[in-house]
Amino acid sequence: MKRWLIVVGREYKTRVRKRAFIISTLLGPFLMVGLVALMVFIAMTTIESDSKVLIVDHNNIITYTLHGNDGARVPSCSECFPPRDFLEYRFTNEALTTEEFLESDYSAMLELDDGILQSAKALLKYELSVPTKVKSAIKRDLGEAIERLRVKNESSLDYETYKRLKVRVGLVTQDVVTKDQNIENKSGIGFAFSMFMFMFILIYGMHVMRGVIEEKSSRIVEVVISVIRPEALMGAKMMGIGLLGLTQIVVWSILSWILFMGFGFYAESSGLLLELMGDQSSQLAATDFITYIESDSELGVLLQVDWAMMLGWGAFFYVAGFALYSSLFAAVGAAVEQESDAQYLLIPAMLPLMFSYMVNIFIMESPDSTLAIFCSFFPFTSPITMMVRLSVGVPWWHVVISAMILVVTVYFMVKFAGKIYRTGILMYGKKPTFRELARWLMYKNR
Repeated sequence: MKRWLIVVGREYKTRVRKRAFIISTLLGPFLMVGLVALMVFIAMTTIESDSKVLIVDHNNIITYTLHGNDGARVPSCSECFPPRDFLEYRFTNEALTTEEFLESDYSAMLELDDGILQSAKALLKYELSVPTKVKSAIKRDLGEAIERLRVKNESSLDYETYKRLKVRVGLVTQDVVTKDQNIENKSGIGFAFSMFMFMFILIYGMHVMRGVIEEKSSRIVEVVISVIRPEALMGAKMMGIGLLGLTQIVVWSILSWILFMGFGFYAESSGLLLELMGDQSSQLAATDFITYIESDSELGVLLQVDWAMMLGWGAFFYVAGFALYSSLFAAVGAAVEQESDAQYLLIPAMLPLMFSYMVNIFIMESPDSTLAIFCSFFPFTSPITMMVRLSVGVPWWHVVISAMILVVTVYFMVKFAGKIYRTGILMYGKKPTFRELARWLMYKNR
């Protein structure tokens, strides 16, 4: 046991001290948060730059000439084109040539004719891409103007009556048993968990394979197995590298929480929170970050998730899933001499892992489907797919049965992988076939 622990400690210490691991562990959360912040900053910068749009109404559909003001054109429905900080309209009935448009200060030129009444489409020309928020505002404003024109053409209907009759239906989903109305958002959180689970199992499982190949190629393993059994050596290597991944997960979780709360404090102290609240700031009794999250229909789900359960079971499924797949990777590493030779053996080992990640896209939409339940019980997919079901709520006995099946599968898989490892670690100069690997499984312990 002492020798086994020494190997575990060596595998852990030699990797945890590497500069690449330290940098990736400490900077990972900052890079992810920084990427999100950069995207928000770019979006805000793009939106804050004023857009000046020229609307060319060839057939005087929504505009008319204002007499006594140099023939300037104005919209028939002035309230349909309200002033905005990021958008300014100008109206005319003659389009600019390409040269005139490029020399002008207009961001875009919108042309419309009689066809818009039937097709509800207009041509938007630009030199540089128009921000999404600007295009949404243009579509909303122009749509209202066309709606008013259509209503005006109906003698028996006025626009105010039309607005009262007009309905845009929204759907609020609710679980009939739990009364939960945030299933979709919660499943998104579960998908994020499964994504990180997939990433860590794959990355550190490949570390196990590379470590085995390096030791086999350098013949170090021949010395090590003289003092410790090959199966125990494989298990110690898996344990050491698995603890390394668990360390990174814990550090990332702590740093992410600190960054999240730090952003909340900054938002409160800088006044950014009031800008985020917008019209809600006058309706809320408090202006703290948690209140803002509670008041938001989408962000509020963050406070409804059982984080203790998610983190607890997440740690279990990571450890069990890593043990399952790293044993396969260790067996592959022992069977080859170079990493390039491992490609054809990795395909069957990685297929269930890849499948479980891709199938989560469908499980997000229907966490209680037959496919979701089967994948959460099947041991080669359960470490990934169960995280989505956990986020939306799952019967406790489903989790227990899934865990028991996974543990039993890990036990037998480690034993089978150990047999391949024991034989392959000392074999050189030959690429084993699948038939030979199966024959290695029949060898008895010596």
